[in-house]
Amino acid sequence: MHRLLICLLLACCTLLLRAEQVLTGSWGGEVAGQAVSLSLNGKGGGSLDGKPIRYQVMGGLLLIEEDGEVTPYQFRLQGGQLLIAGGDIPGVLSMIRVKPGQKPPRGNATQAQAGGLRQELVGSWCLVRNFSASGGGGSQSSTCFELRPDGSYSYSSERSMDAYGGGMWGGTSSSSSDSGRWTATGNSLTAHSHKGGSTTYPLEKRNHPRNNDPMLCLDGDCYVTQWQRASW
Repeated sequence: MHRLLICLLLACCTLLLRAEQVLTGSWGGEVAGQAVSLSLNGKGGGSLDGKPIRYQVMGGLLLIEEDGEVTPYQFRLQGGQLLIAGGDIPGVLSMIRVKPGQKPPRGNATQAQAGGLRQELVGSWCLVRNFSASGGGGSQSSTCFELRPDGSYSYSSERSMDAYGGGMWGGTSSSSSDSGRWTATGNSLTAHSHKGGSTTYPLEKRNHPRNNDPMLCLDGDCYVTQWQRASW
């Protein structure tokens, strides 16, 4: 048992060390047209927009301490970009590696609306529905899509239904998926499917009535963020 615990601790330490090493360096991005710079030295220190910070990596969380206040951010490395959400960041901040003191080039994926992409919409969004019939059985559905900063998207949907009563039982299930490119305006989202064809949905940003989590409402259906992020 002791050997198992030691092995698990060593494995956790190795994963954390790898995360530290991958994040080490200088990163640049933009929020609402304002340049953001982040530097991590791999030893728990660095700077944010030139101000000294301390940081710690815990799984998919990046904890940043600035002026004695600790703020947790979710992060993901994807396609050479560092995606950060949480705190007071509107949406998801995309950052690329830069030389110390260098600003990210204009027109890259970190811009808020480059090429019809609205950076605040980037992230994973889900709609889950459950229904229970009074006579027995019910239905469940889960629909999720991810909008990526490079303009690609993925979509998946799963549905199941069952009914029982009088000694009888039956059920069905189905699933579907799609991927492609996406663009957006102030009030619409367009999906350009790799299967062919494009669909434009009326778009509205709302906050969940119970927990105030951000939602994207497409044609009346509201999908809740799967990332920890600030309200709209």
